[in-house]
Amino acid sequence: MNCTKFLVTGQDKKQLTVVKNTLTTNGYIFVGYSSDPTSLLRYVRNIQPDLLIMELSYNFKDLKQTIQVIDEELLSACILLLDSRNDEVLEFLKNTRIASYLTKPVTNDVLLQIADLSMSNFLRIKEYEDKLRQLNNTLENRKVIEKAKWILVEKDGYTEMDAYKIIKKKSRDNRITMHEIAEAIILARGSDC
Repeated sequence: MNCTKFLVTGQDKKQLTVVKNTLTTNGYIFVGYSSDPTSLLRYVRNIQPDLLIMELSYNFKDLKQTIQVIDEELLSACILLLDSRNDEVLEFLKNTRIASYLTKPVTNDVLLQIADLSMSNFLRIKEYEDKLRQLNNTLENRKVIEKAKWILVEKDGYTEMDAYKIIKKKSRDNRITMHEIAEAIILARGSDC
């Protein structure tokens, strides 16, 4: 069963009702409606929908910054509903990771396909971002440990392997991470390098 929460925003209530009915009858969970573009970001952060459907009958410029923040922070997948093809919006969407668009009138099948694809892509991007963050943390930890090892090698004459074993043993004995031990070594002994 689909447990995707969605939020709709815009002025065209008739079109948004069609969107809401189509998605809810296919297992999506409706969590709210917003007609005010200025409070939309706060609403998205509070409700945390998986999918945001934005009907763009009002000025795109009002929503552009909000969409950028949602994209940068990976708050939710977005589908923009346009009255017609709009080159400004399309150019903007080329630089986003989480937004796609549909032109009105929206058919049920197309909406469901785009919603499913948008969610799939959003989850994949979120997973890649998490992996990238983990890899960056691992790399930073290794850099700090290498620096601490170098301090032990240079100042105390340990071999590289022995320096690593010392950091590892202190980590185990004190039940803290090797990164924290390495930082302590750098703070205590690294300043006089």
